[in-house]
Amino acid sequence: DTNTNGVRSYLQVRMPTFYLSDNEISQLVSFFEAMSSQPLQYMAPKQKPLTPEETTIARAIFTSPAAPCLKCHMDGNAAHDKTASAPNLLLASERLRPAWTLQWITNPAAMSPGTAMPSGLFRQENGRWVFNGPLPAAAKDYKGDMAELLVRYMFQMTPQEQQRVLSATPASK
Repeated sequence: DTNTNGVRSYLQVRMPTFYLSDNEISQLVSFFEAMSSQPLQYMAPKQKPLTPEETTIARAIFTSPAAPCLKCHMDGNAAHDKTASAPNLLLASERLRPAWTLQWITNPAAMSPGTAMPSGLFRQENGRWVFNGPLPAAAKDYKGDMAELLVRYMFQMTPQEQQRVLSATPASK
């Protein structure tokens, strides 16, 4: 299999290649914008940078045995990716919108019944999403929205950070 981009390698279909010039692509984008009544191309919202404390909390949730994200998500390791059923999270900021991702991680079954992504990872508490597994020590005093924090973490993840969490996540090996 030559699909190494980390997105749905289990699918045995490919999008056709059209060999369009940059000008032709720009014309198509303009056409679709006009047909959708959207005045501008999508501009990704700026993500609030994570503080060192927030990074520690998000990393602890991300690697928690109650939600071992990299157990199912591709990570760039060919042996693991061969059996992984979910896309590489390093691509989240390129392919997803933060608001959609927040909805997805808080209730994936409502968005895609039968999905392998577990629901119930977060619960509502005092108007914010709180991690539903055993809280990592770093997160016990965190007063912010933990699901939103995890989304920011995923959207700001670097290959170096992914390697760091891989070494700390026994379930992903």
